[in-house]
Amino acid sequence: MPPLTLEGDALGEKRRHFNKLVADAVASKHYELTPTSDTDSDIDNLLKIEIACKARNVDYVIEVMKSKDMLYAATAIKKSTWLITDPQYANIINPEYLHTQLKPYMTNKAFNKLMLHIRLNLKDESRVQIFYEYCKDTDTAYHWLQNCSMPYIENVIKNERLVPKWLFKRLCKRSSHFFAYNTRVELYPHERGQLVLFMLKSHTDDVLNILEDKTVTYVPELGKKRTEFLLKTCPHRIFDNIKKYNTSLDTSVLIKHINKDEIGTFLHKHANELGYYWETEKLNEFIRKMDEEERVEFIRKSFIDRTDMIFKKDEMKWFDDVRTHSYEWYEFFPFDMAFTKIKNVIQKQTSPSERCAMLSVLVKSAKHNSDHIKTLVTYVFEKHINVPFKFKIKFINNLLSNVSTHEFDEATWNILNQIFHSMDVYSETENDVQLCLESIIMRKVLNDEPVPEVIEKKCTFKSFKNVVKTLNEEQKRKLFTYVFDSLLEKVKHKTYEKESDFEKTVNTLQNMFILLKDWDKTLTDFPIVIEKIKELIKAKEENNWTTDMACLYNVNKSWRKYMFEESLSLSLCEETCLNALKHKPQLLTRHDKQIHRLRTNDTVSLRRVLAKLRVYWPDSLARHWKEAYLQNLNEPTGQKSVIKGLFVLLTANQVVELSKKYVPIDYSINWGDTDQLDIIMRKNIAKHLYMARPLVPLDTVLWYAKGDYLQYSVPSLNAMIRNLDVVESEKYLPKLLNAPVSLQKFGLHLAFWKFKPSELKSIFSKVWQSSNNASIRGVIFEHTYNQMCTVRNETTEKDLWQLLIMFIDSLSLEESTGIHKKLSDVARVPISIRGDYYIKSYKYLTSLPESADCKKYVNELLSYAHTAMELLNEDFVINQLLSPAESKFESLHDYEYVKSLACFILCGRDEENQVQRFRKIIPVIDEYFQNWDSIEDERDRYQTGFEEFLTNLAEHFIEYFDKKHLALPIPAKVFAKLLTKIENDLSVSENYIIFTSWKLVTTYIKLLSELIITENDCQYNDMKLFPSFGVAITRHLKEDCDEYGPIVHHRFATAFEKALAMLRIYDDKMKLEILIHVLNDDEFVPAYLVVSNIMPKDPHEETKHLQTEILQKLKMNPSPVVQVHFYNDFWEYPVD
Repeated sequence: MPPLTLEGDALGEKRRHFNKLVADAVASKHYELTPTSDTDSDIDNLLKIEIACKARNVDYVIEVMKSKDMLYAATAIKKSTWLITDPQYANIINPEYLHTQLKPYMTNKAFNKLMLHIRLNLKDESRVQIFYEYCKDTDTAYHWLQNCSMPYIENVIKNERLVPKWLFKRLCKRSSHFFAYNTRVELYPHERGQLVLFMLKSHTDDVLNILEDKTVTYVPELGKKRTEFLLKTCPHRIFDNIKKYNTSLDTSVLIKHINKDEIGTFLHKHANELGYYWETEKLNEFIRKMDEEERVEFIRKSFIDRTDMIFKKDEMKWFDDVRTHSYEWYEFFPFDMAFTKIKNVIQKQTSPSERCAMLSVLVKSAKHNSDHIKTLVTYVFEKHINVPFKFKIKFINNLLSNVSTHEFDEATWNILNQIFHSMDVYSETENDVQLCLESIIMRKVLNDEPVPEVIEKKCTFKSFKNVVKTLNEEQKRKLFTYVFDSLLEKVKHKTYEKESDFEKTVNTLQNMFILLKDWDKTLTDFPIVIEKIKELIKAKEENNWTTDMACLYNVNKSWRKYMFEESLSLSLCEETCLNALKHKPQLLTRHDKQIHRLRTNDTVSLRRVLAKLRVYWPDSLARHWKEAYLQNLNEPTGQKSVIKGLFVLLTANQVVELSKKYVPIDYSINWGDTDQLDIIMRKNIAKHLYMARPLVPLDTVLWYAKGDYLQYSVPSLNAMIRNLDVVESEKYLPKLLNAPVSLQKFGLHLAFWKFKPSELKSIFSKVWQSSNNASIRGVIFEHTYNQMCTVRNETTEKDLWQLLIMFIDSLSLEESTGIHKKLSDVARVPISIRGDYYIKSYKYLTSLPESADCKKYVNELLSYAHTAMELLNEDFVINQLLSPAESKFESLHDYEYVKSLACFILCGRDEENQVQRFRKIIPVIDEYFQNWDSIEDERDRYQTGFEEFLTNLAEHFIEYFDKKHLALPIPAKVFAKLLTKIENDLSVSENYIIFTSWKLVTTYIKLLSELIITENDCQYNDMKLFPSFGVAITRHLKEDCDEYGPIVHHRFATAFEKALAMLRIYDDKMKLEILIHVLNDDEFVPAYLVVSNIMPKDPHEETKHLQTEILQKLKMNPSPVVQVHFYNDFWEYPVD
């Protein structure tokens, strides 16, 4: 039976005929569904597949899905949505059947496509839940979860797993009820603000609560609309937390919601804390919105005279570095005042550059008033006409960019024109004066005056896009007509003696296209432009020039239809070829000479065009292209594109025959051979065999995967091995594993990709025991490690870990560095075996000699020690990891070491075990203390190391405490033991701050321990702690005053601040809550001095009541000493 031929020329016509054939066959029921065959044409096979899909022939569709031809399998999948959605086929579309009955016989790509199609179209929640349960231990589970029932999803999120950000957003769009689970999302705490922002309008208060949470350190940009919404719905809340929202609010919208007469007050109150001393453009926006009189007074007092500054002294220094010249402020002054001031300043300035900058300031001040502009231009002409060109042009360009010169009166224009003459604008020079030229042209054209010839010659004639909106309709008509005619004159009757002339004409024509587009013109209204394009194409072809003309075709996508006939000459690429197939395939034949250049261009992909030709034009265009490729097969250029083109157009059998013809006899490449054609041919065949449809047998690639040609076969091997079905994988695995080492690796890859973890254990174990090759062992180890880290099944994880133990125990000194790298990558290892993996890796890597160069991997393990500490065996840590420190860490004061030391103590199973662990590391503490008073550099390092140790103890306790799941004990006892150790071994008077800060930390931890007995669910910085902590602070201070005298209050304040930092109490509100309870004895003056010293000074709305209460207590205290300190500490800050 002859192959089917579709009627019609264009792709759409052929497709419509094909669809009619399918519909007629199904309606008449006159069809025979024979199996798809390599001997039938693509159209014949596709017709049978689509008829089967339309007729719901389940068995036929399932068989096609198993096809090795991806086009057929993909068509069957795409056209059989009914198989997925209809419940009667649930016995087929379920994970068990798909994975056991279909997957073993489908290519990997086809099976993945089928699973995606099911996921996108299956809406039955109960059936989707079955798929989720089947793959819940994989990353794809999230994609199934989104289509499960809402109660089911809630239960999963609440009790089983965190969800990714994208899924949370989708769930919230499905039901706002899911917003309540924003804490069950995989992200860093500071990312929560960005996560919930899309729910701002529907859950305003909830979103703002999250944004204002202290863990959210970054509020994302809100943009104009969201800023407007917030300032309309809850302005007080935003202004009360302006420091938090500052960087995210749109400044222009914010200013609109502040009364003009209140802007100065707002800046005095908030400019410093909002960082406007370095965000000067934001500050400028506020200043511009002030009333003129208030603006001048504000600038004078705040920035010029500086009698009432809005920034503190330190910030003002920063501001002065950013805004270096005081004359820049005159931009905001009335022109008369600014002009007078600048004239006085400019007379004293000798730098032409600075003078130019000063004049530019006046442009900003004057630009909205024609009289002011005239005054400025006259002044420049009279006083600065002799300024060098490079400075004068800066001022003139600034002026022309800010004012409409065509609106000048005659007198002002004449003055400006004289300045132009002084700059040689009307002379032939190389100076860039395009803005001047455009200004002259606009002035002349809009006033119906002739444009000087020299100006027309020098001007590049841009589209004048920036000035269109400032013109009325008549002015637009005049300017457009002039510019278009001027450009047209440049290309009219043009002859092209050289390609450079031709290129200039193309650029001019491109400017015409841009002009038409920017002025919203229709191309068909200017047929002369199309005619000119045809003329250029003809000249290009006659002279065999190579100038790219795609710039004309790509100016406006909607104009391409008017240049369809010329499209292949203008822009020769795959897109235009596809467009030709859709509308007029004859263009490809007509432009065959140009097409041949494209066919043989190694840098261009034509895969989509070739695929269409093979299916819809097999006996015409496809045949011609095949013949053209075959004729070029033995040419020295374009080999890569020829092979790729043939492999797409030829059947699999033809590809095999062609490949067989060029199989190398000698697999060693003689690079000195002058005839490289056959070598290049073989390299390209080996590299691109994966492009054939259907895929050729793997044996075809193996013909080339030897010797020097193996490296070129790698792309095909990787693509084809991954796409094998399970049955083929079982066939090829023994062949690959018994091959030479270079191919054996691909066998290991195949095993990893295609076989279950239980089967991998046997395969990898056998190869490991039979091979001593470091490269092979490295691949086995890496695949086993990767499988263990991704399998997400605890039993399988442990089985694979046992296999890795066997591998590690048999490692030699010559193993691959890849193994060492995986041994140091502990973070990816499942939590159930992470501790054992760390210990095993550490013991092996530290056993290697220096020649193995493993120090960096050992260092990676050491840097991860504190993170894995709760999983590590106590004896291992004390005997190997932490002792002796110098053998592995840089020193006892190494940052990673002290961190590990602290975490080792904290990870004790109970308080007694923490104390036992502390006793075991006392020799390390003793070494710190023994070197405490050594020579200066050594002393500093040991003292700093010990202080780091204390800080890490406090900070990591807080970190562990926040992670409730660790359930570690409160280290009250061990902190007290350490305090006693410090007191006994160091001079307290000499080390007062270290001792006292740790005493305060210990007190705090003790109070927390007592609170937890009564209230199990509390935070480390719980407000309930602060009253008792404040009282305890006062008690400790009294004890120190009794021992050292009241003057100790200053040192105590420093120790107190250090303790708060160690406890991560940075928030002003928390500090104030503690400090207010420190003032529990009106007659105890040192407590007042400590509070006055360390109290947060900057006022905030949320802490205002606490600050006021403390300030009143300080102010009302009768002690003269308190009053002296009070006024010294608060002189810079407002006190009500």
